[in-house]
Amino acid sequence: MPSEWGFTTLPAMSNQEKIYCFDSSIFISLNRIQNYIPIPNVWEELEKLFKNDRIISHEFVYEEFNPERKNPDFIAKWIKDKKGYFFGITDKQSKKVEEILQKFPDFIDAEKEKDQADPWIIALAIEKMEEVTLFGQNTLVYVVSQEKISSSKRIPAVCREFKVPHMNLDDFLKDNGWHFGIIKP
Repeated sequence: MPSEWGFTTLPAMSNQEKIYCFDSSIFISLNRIQNYIPIPNVWEELEKLFKNDRIISHEFVYEEFNPERKNPDFIAKWIKDKKGYFFGITDKQSKKVEEILQKFPDFIDAEKEKDQADPWIIALAIEKMEEVTLFGQNTLVYVVSQEKISSSKRIPAVCREFKVPHMNLDDFLKDNGWHFGIIKP
């Protein structure tokens, strides 16, 4: 019998509870992988993390996928019933976004009319970190994106400046014990 591509779960890298604050680039990257390797279980696993409040994001990420449009793509269809996991703007976030943009004025494109999610994702992660600390939970909050770590004005750089843990898709997969690869029957 020939080998085939598949998705498996292994023991997670860490037992510490984590909340992952997703940038749209993670959903897009997973969807691209899906186009080459049929990995239906990854969406089921993500669904479980959403339901366990371990994946969150911002409403601006939700809006980027525009699930209400006439011909939604896979991601838009998939997240449509998950709107409650995409948090809205709060006063704390607004203040933190101001601070982020003061330190990183090129972080967003001022010419765009549409709201840009990146500073809001980081502000949401900071807000959640403060909440879990306030309630004494042993939980880490990570921003998860596919942006280059080497860039001085993208999500990883801003996360470093504001002491927000960051990981990319590979780190997220490893952290959860997920593995894509060839499976022998």
